[in-house]
Amino acid sequence: MNFVHPNILYFLFLLIIPIIIHLFNFRRYKKLYFSSLQFIKKVEKETNATRNIRHYIILACRMLAFTALILAFAQPYVPTSTQSKSLENIVPIYLDNSFSMTTKGSNGDLLNQGKTAIQEIADAYPKGQRYVFVTNNLDGTEHRIITKSELEDRIEEVGFSPISRTVTNPLESINEYIQSTGFEGNVHYYVISDFQERNFEETKVNLDSTANYSFLKLAPQIDRNLFIDSVWFDQPFQRVNQNNTLNIRVNNTGQSKLTNVELNLKINGNNRQTLADIEGQSSTTVSMNYTDKTTGLKEGVIEVIDENLYFDNRFFFAYSVEESVNVLVINDENNTKYPELVYATDDFYNIDQTSIGQLKSASFNQADLIVLNELKEVSSGVISQLKQMAANGKHIVIIPSPNFDPTTYNNLMSTFQLPLIESKSNQEIRIGKIESQRDFFDGMFEKDVDNIRMPPLKQYLTSNIYNNSNYNLLIQYENGMPLLVEQAKSNSIYAFYTPIDSEFNSFGKSALFSALLLRIGEKSQGQAPLYLTIGSAQEFKTQVPRQNERTIKLKQDQFEFIPEMSQSNGFTSIAVRNSANNLSIKDGVYEVLDNGNTIQNLALNFNRIESDMQYHSENQIEAYFKQLDLPKLNIEGISTINDIQQLTLKKPSEFWRILLFLALTFFLLEMLILIFWKI
Repeated sequence: MNFVHPNILYFLFLLIIPIIIHLFNFRRYKKLYFSSLQFIKKVEKETNATRNIRHYIILACRMLAFTALILAFAQPYVPTSTQSKSLENIVPIYLDNSFSMTTKGSNGDLLNQGKTAIQEIADAYPKGQRYVFVTNNLDGTEHRIITKSELEDRIEEVGFSPISRTVTNPLESINEYIQSTGFEGNVHYYVISDFQERNFEETKVNLDSTANYSFLKLAPQIDRNLFIDSVWFDQPFQRVNQNNTLNIRVNNTGQSKLTNVELNLKINGNNRQTLADIEGQSSTTVSMNYTDKTTGLKEGVIEVIDENLYFDNRFFFAYSVEESVNVLVINDENNTKYPELVYATDDFYNIDQTSIGQLKSASFNQADLIVLNELKEVSSGVISQLKQMAANGKHIVIIPSPNFDPTTYNNLMSTFQLPLIESKSNQEIRIGKIESQRDFFDGMFEKDVDNIRMPPLKQYLTSNIYNNSNYNLLIQYENGMPLLVEQAKSNSIYAFYTPIDSEFNSFGKSALFSALLLRIGEKSQGQAPLYLTIGSAQEFKTQVPRQNERTIKLKQDQFEFIPEMSQSNGFTSIAVRNSANNLSIKDGVYEVLDNGNTIQNLALNFNRIESDMQYHSENQIEAYFKQLDLPKLNIEGISTINDIQQLTLKKPSEFWRILLFLALTFFLLEMLILIFWKI
């Protein structure tokens, strides 16, 4: 038998006090005079004997009562087989605090029910018990052995975390820590979670097969969820006074169809609202239309009204509305004016055209898009300037001349790692395949197409692919040679492998050529992504180069942080793939600050992987861990506070309640003797 508070046993020495009182209970006597002393002596002798018996019984009751009371406060217990001593076993506890635990249980959210369960577990163990307590954070402060009072303090500090982990990940982490301490005693793990299906992976794990494991499953009241997982525009970029169609994909994880689901859109203080019907276990795309009246940076949020999980009800996005795109068309003598005519159809494009002989460096710097329109040759000086412009994020279109100079053109092509031009072919040829699944063609076709019906071209330019070429094929001839390619490294250099002169072929007059030029013009705006997902590998590119190692920061209200950054081809790329571990980062729209100046807005959203409310049953949990060779399993389901209070925990046999009852019984017996046994 062991004691939770063995020091209290020293109070047993105080039991000598009632003994002293009984042994030295001096009382004052009165003298009584009788005619016959013999009778009095006989009565006094009988009375003293009875009185002594009564005193001894009262002394025994009092001694037993105080002994039972002292032992009750010392809390004796008999350890179980896995708890021979409290200092020879550790109780690791993992509490899942991911976003899925925000859903409502029968008594508040699941996280608070989990905290109550941990308190019940701690109360079931002796006061000297040691614990290891971890959450999804798994930071360095969690990997240590703590007392019950420290555990209670840690429970109060736990909040929701955007980090999502497999159910075995924290167990492995705890096991590695315990092994590193050299501990060789008994271990009893407790895992408290809703056990989403996605948290179970078929993988090899390093767990302690000799330990006991208790899995406490928390069940939500409502097993459906509404959430937004993405937004996008029909238009590749946004203009002033042009209708914007914003598409919002809303998911319903429940079984039943939901009608009149409310969606609220807020763009720079302007509000829109719509209603949608969503079938059970499916998603639907809701379109909302509005118009931007001004240029500049825009920030928006779309919210779906849902009464269950809340973290995924709002979806943030940000973009900019530009005034125009500056197009520089560099011509040669007697070439066609088709590019100028195409861009002149839309007043969004400001066109500046110049001949190759009158080209000035200032024209390069002011342009967003540079079109080399059928130049016969491209000098090394122009190639050097174009290379610098590409590095600064400018877009370039190469349209060769029917009388091209192979040497200078191939110097240009090799500079941008594009296929080389070999020669003119007078063979008639058709357009073969269009790679419509590439991002370049997003929104150009109603559906993916492989080819397009056009009259054959009279002539074309053959090409040669070499080892260092690095490009994406967009359109090819029927013989597999390229018609249009883009540089794979930057997606900002485009090359046609046909002149557009009407005497060479009819491609320049086709609607396809005009559509391609306009799409390249749209791409030249360099529209940034509408949002990034916290923890994903997505990148946000800005054309403002980092000079003198200035630091780019993301700021929201008073909070700011430095994201991951890299620089390539004149772009600075921002990523938040590791930011999920920073619990201070919230979803919302952030300012992108370069040297303290706002250059863009960037929207960050939490990952929606916790939104799908699919859970493992208790049988599935047990089967999963049994196949991991963990024989000592205990699976418990918790849906109410009463369930928590009735947990069948492996705890020691305690006797303090019995001892307290005995103490009260002996005190009561003493009182009854004093009241009813009169002498």
